Amino acid sequence: MVTDQRTPLRPFAAYPSSDAGPEPAPELVEPFGPGGDTGLTGAARPAALGGTGLPPVRPTETQALEARRRAGSGAQDVVPDAPQPLPVLDARLIREHRGDAAPGPAAPAPEPLTAAQTVPRPKPSKRRRRTGAGPVSRPDTTAIGPVPEPGKSADRMQRGAYPSTRAEGARPDGRARLRSILRGDSAPTAPMRAVERLSISPFANLRRFGEATSRDARRTLNFALRLAETMFHYGADALDVENAIVAVCTTYGVENVEVDITNQAVTINYIADGTDPTADGGGTRTREDVFNDPDTSSHTVMRVVRSWTDNYAGLGETHQLVADITGGEMPRAEAERRLDEINAKPKPYAKWMVWTATVVAAMAITAGIGGGPTGALVAGLTSILVQVVSHRLGTWRIPEFFAMAANSGIVTTAALLVSWSGLDLSPPRVIAGGIIMLLPTTRMVSTMQDAINGFPVTAAGRLLSTAMAFLGIIAGIAGGVSVAAYLGMPRVDVSQSVFDPPDPVVNTAFMVVATALVAVTMQTKPRHVLATTAAALGGLVVYHAGVAAGLGARLDTALAAVVSGCVATVLAARHRIPQLVVAIPAMTFLLPGLSIFRGMYAVTVETETMGEGFIGLVNAMASIVALASGVVLGKYLMRPFVGHLNGTNARRNRRR
Repeated sequence: MVTDQRTPLRPFAAYPSSDAGPEPAPELVEPFGPGGDTGLTGAARPAALGGTGLPPVRPTETQALEARRRAGSGAQDVVPDAPQPLPVLDARLIREHRGDAAPGPAAPAPEPLTAAQTVPRPKPSKRRRRTGAGPVSRPDTTAIGPVPEPGKSADRMQRGAYPSTRAEGARPDGRARLRSILRGDSAPTAPMRAVERLSISPFANLRRFGEATSRDARRTLNFALRLAETMFHYGADALDVENAIVAVCTTYGVENVEVDITNQAVTINYIADGTDPTADGGGTRTREDVFNDPDTSSHTVMRVVRSWTDNYAGLGETHQLVADITGGEMPRAEAERRLDEINAKPKPYAKWMVWTATVVAAMAITAGIGGGPTGALVAGLTSILVQVVSHRLGTWRIPEFFAMAANSGIVTTAALLVSWSGLDLSPPRVIAGGIIMLLPTTRMVSTMQDAINGFPVTAAGRLLSTAMAFLGIIAGIAGGVSVAAYLGMPRVDVSQSVFDPPDPVVNTAFMVVATALVAVTMQTKPRHVLATTAAALGGLVVYHAGVAAGLGARLDTALAAVVSGCVATVLAARHRIPQLVVAIPAMTFLLPGLSIFRGMYAVTVETETMGEGFIGLVNAMASIVALASGVVLGKYLMRPFVGHLNGTNARRNRRR
């Protein structure tokens, strides 16, 4: 092995000695090759550089290994931190590497080479034949990284030297695991985005229709606002409206939205996030970058809902429209056209059919609570008078408080006057049947739903509206009783107002009929009326079973409401409509009409029992709260069992 040749060979500068940086000037560093510096350090030229020149140039590990293999050198011991001599390339080894000649005996002396012979050529496609060289000593690699442990592959990335590797580290011991359980190592969570709330809604498995530009985002927000106004107008609760807004906006590529819903107003705010295609650069930005960027696209839209109407058919169609939109196959123009059709479509039943259903429902409820045929007939006639007065007051734009007071006053006065005439009837039961038809059941249930679901402002507004309607009913009862007392009518036996239902079969039959008729008055589609009666039937069975078992009036009401809510949730999911479309008419048999009348009569007439009257009114309110809470609880209890009933789009989107 030749190690002491010092003839410089400039053309071998094509063989780089290191890729750590730019090549130094030739007058400072000799090239690596025949006649060049064969040391791995700069120990041969410290005097020339004076310790202030360029850092010593070291060959790479691959270059050193190839050089020793070509030279056929023997094994050498590696001394750490010491210069290691390397073999010199001669003409024979170069030609052998290029494939020009077969390996032969070593030449006695290196031949002068031209520049053309020193130009490196690509490796041949066939595998290079091995030489008879033994193992080659490895240079010092402490500057490259940690040396692999014996028995491990040298090509494997070490975790300490490569922080970006995905290699698994050592498993934590028992104390480390206990510390992580007690202390936790996760950072505080970021605020929940509105789109994340869809995971517990019927629109959880939505498909994106496409990205939205700034102009498309504005049109999408306007469409979502019109949809929300329609749903509120038809009686939807705040959670359903918010889920619909977020689902529609997300489907059409407008994700970063914030929705604020109050009793009458819906506000939607949108700020283009970092992934919006309209953002500058098209890259991902932080929320602070988005907020501080003056070119960020932002839109805020608001609409006030000033009227309500009973149209459960339209509410169900809007729910189905949102479900079809989240399927990801409906353009926004088509969705806008369908929403216009829903708003322009007439209600399923004509006005005369609604009036007839209201009258017959009042008669069925009165008969179901033990009013008898005479009481049912009086309740029907009174209901006709109430419908006429309500229509006239609505034409005159009279506030709801006065309309409720007038209607309940008519019902109370008529029942007391007919009873004074000598007919055999129970005035409390006739009055109770009329009160049940007047109670704002939809708002009572929606108020509890909003309060439970985390919409306190909306719940407070609806609670005030419901309370004013309820106070109007009480004021009407008080006015009717006062008129009867002024005319010299004898006092009513309040003991008759205690609810003692007739035979369970009779009560169940009349209440099922009344439930179907109430569903008609709320403009429920004919195919959904049967589901409503099924939910009422389930609650009635549980209620009478609880009465037979002696559970108590409050517990009976709560259990019956939960069962009716569960059945209504399943049937509503099967028909792809909101739960309240089925649940609210099904709760008719649980409304405390007799408790309201008994408490009000004790407060206004029998003043010596005023305390008991207030207790009766509080019990009536407690029954209403239990009723509404049971509906909401049934919805949450049945959520795990109705996920597959929310339409075919959910299953299809999960597969995609």
